[in-house]
Amino acid sequence: MSDGKLPLGLVIYSAVKPIFKIYFIIALGFFLAKRNILSVATCRDLSDTVVTAIMPCLIFNNIVSYLKSSDIKFIGIIFFTGTLLFLVGGTLAYCVFVITKAPKRWMGGLISVGIFPNISDLPIAYLQTFAKGGVIFTTAQGEKGVAYVCIFLMVMVMYQFSLGLFRLIEYDFRDELLDTTDEEEKVSSDSDGSERNPQRPVDANNTSLSEEKKRSRHNTLERQDEDATGDDNEVEREGDDSSISSRAVASDVSLSTQEDLQHQEFLRARAKQSQRLSRTPTRPEDLELRPRSSHSSDVSVPYSLHLIVSRTSDLRRQQSQTVKDVINEYSEFDALRSNEVQRTRTATSELAVEPKTNEEKSKVKAYLKQLWKNILSPNSLSLIISIAIAMAPPLKALFIKSSFYIPNAPDELPPLSFVLDFTSYVGAASVPIGLILLGATLARLQVKKMPPGFWKTAVLICVARLVIIPIFGVGLTTGFDHGGWYGDDYLVRFVSVLEFGLPNATSLVYFTAFYTDPAAEEHLQMDCLAICLICQYMVLWISLPFLTTFTLKVSLGL
Repeated sequence: MSDGKLPLGLVIYSAVKPIFKIYFIIALGFFLAKRNILSVATCRDLSDTVVTAIMPCLIFNNIVSYLKSSDIKFIGIIFFTGTLLFLVGGTLAYCVFVITKAPKRWMGGLISVGIFPNISDLPIAYLQTFAKGGVIFTTAQGEKGVAYVCIFLMVMVMYQFSLGLFRLIEYDFRDELLDTTDEEEKVSSDSDGSERNPQRPVDANNTSLSEEKKRSRHNTLERQDEDATGDDNEVEREGDDSSISSRAVASDVSLSTQEDLQHQEFLRARAKQSQRLSRTPTRPEDLELRPRSSHSSDVSVPYSLHLIVSRTSDLRRQQSQTVKDVINEYSEFDALRSNEVQRTRTATSELAVEPKTNEEKSKVKAYLKQLWKNILSPNSLSLIISIAIAMAPPLKALFIKSSFYIPNAPDELPPLSFVLDFTSYVGAASVPIGLILLGATLARLQVKKMPPGFWKTAVLICVARLVIIPIFGVGLTTGFDHGGWYGDDYLVRFVSVLEFGLPNATSLVYFTAFYTDPAAEEHLQMDCLAICLICQYMVLWISLPFLTTFTLKVSLGL
């Protein structure tokens, strides 16, 4: 950064410039989603790739390269600042809920909107743009700021997963899950007087699920045969259809009692969903057997009957996928009501719901087990390892040049410099992919029905998220600075203020879809969330540059 104060025009332009880049990338993701080039399944795979490999590389590279042992106090400050950020956001969201009388079925979702911002992609994009040219920040300062953002991300992961705050969204679906459970118990109790295995309930006509399942599959196969014989152009593929049918029957024979029940529930939900799908009819050869997604439980049905298009080009000729497709992809409603262990990956970490059993388990033991799982997740593990290396000069000298002497490799670089070269190269893709996925998520948001008076809730939570919380952040960081917390490092102060001015994380869409019943007539929780997200990202292009300009010129005095 040059000596003296920066011109106001330069600061304003520098604050607005990243917004253009961010919104152009979001628009690109929006376009690709509308063309079905980025399908829901593709977005999920990309999100998993970011969480599992790309983001850990970004975390490792920036923390090892730009943090040192003297920065350990800033890690503590960031954890404390992040805690206050989530506490203030959740409190304001609850106040909005009370004042505007928001739907009670979305109280947990509204509090989640107040707590969890888009804490990684947007601030990293800002910092990387500021670092180009060395006008506002140098390249080293920009990358160090990214390391601070990664620590903020881990604070959110700790609260969201380790402390179980993702269950705020589950709270909104408690009635649906409870009603389903009560209905199953009633059906089981209304059957004949003999005791039955709870894993093999019968329907209202005292017909076993296995018999009903056989008839359902028989009818499905008959419909496939009728469609196949009605199309002369598809005769040559009858052999393939027969092979598919044979595999379906063979897999049915191997299913256990519990798997029979799960598969029957899946077919019922799929039948209800297909009645409302507004797509072109699926051809017989488009019926395939494929393994369930790796994000599902290990105890789920190993093979499921899915309606998918045979080629990617076929999908691109269909109508744009919507939030209904997102729900169909992520929903584990049927499995949750069966009390199974289910996992789904989101944009930040792995969501795990433990099963309920008849055996009493220690809550402390269950919590520690969940905490251990989150520690072993790629992002958390990368953060722990990278901080340990950054705080130990002998270990850090293996990766970058430092005052601690270690013999160099033949190319005069540290022995393990190739590891940082790899992580830097891979981690650079994290933010662009994240913003593209953000645009794809926004493209699929739909509002089918707005609850009466909900516009007041959407406006007020938007003001709280993008106006009130940033004002609190500026005041809080100013007080910390007067108390000498930041010392000479104004970068951590700037990053902290930036985190207070962000909109919501779109990962809340996937959390909500995880608990949503695909066969439900309405999706109130998803509609409310969509309205709030759309409002916030429409205002962000004004609020964030203003906050950035004020922080640089007034708070930091640059």
